[in-house]
Amino acid sequence: MYANETHSDLAPTHNQLNPSLWDGTELKLEIRYKLLQIARHFIDYINIPNLDLTDITISGSNASFGYSKHSDIDLHLIANMPKDHPDLKELFNAKKNQYNSTYRITLKDIPVEVYVQDAADPHHSAGIFSVLDSKWLSEPKELTPDVDPKEIKKKARNYAGKINQSLRSNDLNTAKETMDHIYRLRKAGLEGGGEYSIENLAFKLLRSRGQIDKLRKRIDQLQSKQLSLGEQDED
Repeated sequence: MYANETHSDLAPTHNQLNPSLWDGTELKLEIRYKLLQIARHFIDYINIPNLDLTDITISGSNASFGYSKHSDIDLHLIANMPKDHPDLKELFNAKKNQYNSTYRITLKDIPVEVYVQDAADPHHSAGIFSVLDSKWLSEPKELTPDVDPKEIKKKARNYAGKINQSLRSNDLNTAKETMDHIYRLRKAGLEGGGEYSIENLAFKLLRSRGQIDKLRKRIDQLQSKQLSLGEQDED
């Protein structure tokens, strides 16, 4: 597993931002307009009144020099979330997963993934660009990643083992805990080592192989099964 991935596959770096999306460091107008349109469509889709939206941003690999053919566009809707509704984040997350599964949106053949982010939560990314205000909030820098491909593959195999164990268990709580655990490790990696942390690169390798999506689909299936009740009674 993962034997064919090279250093450049695992930790890509370029001397320019993705030219499909950017003119130098300026987001192309057609891309910006489409991202705003997608954001408005998502807001209509979730249908939550009085959403206190503060910004719309893109971040991650396609807002940095570390993009690859597997990178998506991370579109974040930044909102103030009321402290007296802690379950709102879970609702947003469920709506986000449903939306991204229902609408397979691409820009220049690059998938768009929509998120809702609490404005109070720190967000770690090599680059963060405000689509709403058309300006950089955190401008990316060219880096030469110093990473060990063996360590990335080792970490990815560890993650994959946990995913496969969850899939075999056919247990909703186990699958959810595994997904949460992997995302927590990725977040810790981003906070500690940035985009080129072992945890983040291992996560991206898993995602490019479809393993994260496989676990997410299994969670959706198990959740649907848990909420369902038998067959109809016959007359």
